[in-house]
Amino acid sequence: MNVLGGVSIGFLGYTLFVVLDTIIKKYLANDYSVFQINFYICLFSFFPTIITIHFFHAWKTLKNDLILIQLLRGIFGLISGAFVVNSFRSHALNEIYPIMFSAPLFLIILSHFFLGEKVGIRRWSAVLIGFIGVLIVSRPGTIHFTMSYLGLFVSAFLIAINIALVRKFSKNHSSISFTFYAFLSAAIINGLLAMNNYMAMTLNDTMILILCGIICGVGGNFLTMASKNLESSVFAPIQYTQLFSGIILGYLIFSDFPDIYEIIGSTIIILSGVYIIYRETIIGVRPFNKKETRFRDEFNRGH
Repeated sequence: MNVLGGVSIGFLGYTLFVVLDTIIKKYLANDYSVFQINFYICLFSFFPTIITIHFFHAWKTLKNDLILIQLLRGIFGLISGAFVVNSFRSHALNEIYPIMFSAPLFLIILSHFFLGEKVGIRRWSAVLIGFIGVLIVSRPGTIHFTMSYLGLFVSAFLIAINIALVRKFSKNHSSISFTFYAFLSAAIINGLLAMNNYMAMTLNDTMILILCGIICGVGGNFLTMASKNLESSVFAPIQYTQLFSGIILGYLIFSDFPDIYEIIGSTIIILSGVYIIYRETIIGVRPFNKKETRFRDEFNRGH
């Protein structure tokens, strides 16, 4: 696969997640509990995931000795996903994505304190500037800042933790096994939590959830394919296209459009994130193109 093909698949993968979020926000978020929604999405995500594992003859990669870590990642992914779905009820997509893009900033902090990586003054400065952008978007202390907005910060932090866990423990394990077990544990736990507030679904909503699960699984596989064929410096910035896709779909479907604070803050966040990627490429941080890891930073709901 050439660079253009990898970029195209990566862009398509992230765009599919924006489509997924749009469908959930419009048709599901206000009618069902976040656990019920996420249970079915995780459940139906298995179909494209299993097909991919079978196609690439990767069943043997599922054998590992990190079950507790996989379970922990599933729990973090569950909480993160719940906060994101909950935010759909009161916030526009163009408000949500900039906060989620703070995950790479949190990851730099975790890389220093949890992974023992050396972080220089330039990357620390980029992190500080990035969080200034986050504050501009979120505007704490105003009516714009809600509890569901606070939940997005927690979600971004949990995504960063999940990526840090993968970076710490994936040296001798396939990335697809992390994805598989994250979906599995999240589906089981979401299912158990959904039982207390389960609501009967119409056939139409059931079909929508099946579609959402397939979109999630296909989107995740596209990102995995792109990440394995692109250098980190090329792959990582593609995630920021979600902001533009979110603005377009938000305007077309919900008539939402970012205000001046969201535009300025988002620009600062994106620039700081791209600069961090650039610096890490220059100094050789996270060489995920090694054969023994073959994993890139995927901000795929923390999976």
